[in-house]
This record gives sequence, structure tokens and C-alpha cells, in this order.
Amino acid sequence: MGKTFSKDVPIAETAYPFTLDWNDWTDIIVGSNDQLILPDYPATATGQKSFMEQIRTMTNEVEHGIGFCYWGGELIAWKGNESTAASPWENQALFDFDNKALPVMHVFQMD
Repeated sequence: MGKTFSKDVPIAETAYPFTLDWNDWTDIIVGSNDQLILPDYPATATGQKSFMEQIRTMTNEVEHGIGFCYWGGELIAWKGNESTAASPWENQALFDFDNKALPVMHVFQMD
């Protein structure tokens, strides 16, 4: 797209799970292995980081790539573990279920 239209191209609204588990009773967007890009990117903290490292590499390697935007990085289970109306993205957040930053955060550091 960048070459065809001579425009800068971001990868927008990407995310990847660090687990297939959930932390409340709200349905999650990605909850099974058949939704993943396996075997390179399992639903683990390491798999999430590896996926985002690949996204960063891809945007850096193409002529018109200008970066990426992570979707829902803050969307933890904020209404408590019994909630049925909380975050369907909680297992794709940038924070684990104890609200600690995941290793994927290193991908956002500037070189």
C-alpha cells in the first residue's frame, strides 16, 4: 500500500494474548488456540512479546512503515473477577492479572 499510494502506513489496533485464561466472567475476544498464530506465537507472555517484536520489525523494514498502535493495552479486568460486564480484552492487555507490566512493554522502548 505504501509503495502503490506513496503513503506512510501504520499497523493500527493490533493486540495479542499473553494467556487464553480470563480474570472475570466477561467473554474474551481470543480464547482458543485456533485463534492464534502458532507455533511461533503461543498465548504466553513470551509469545505476546515475540508477536509484537515481529510487528515492530516489519514496520521498520518496509519503506513506508511508520510504526504500530497497540489496541486495548490498558483493558484489564477492572470491575473485579466476578464481573460479567468488564473487559473482553483482558488477556491481551499489556498487564497481567496482578496488574504488573508484561515483558511486551520492552517492545515499546525507543532504540
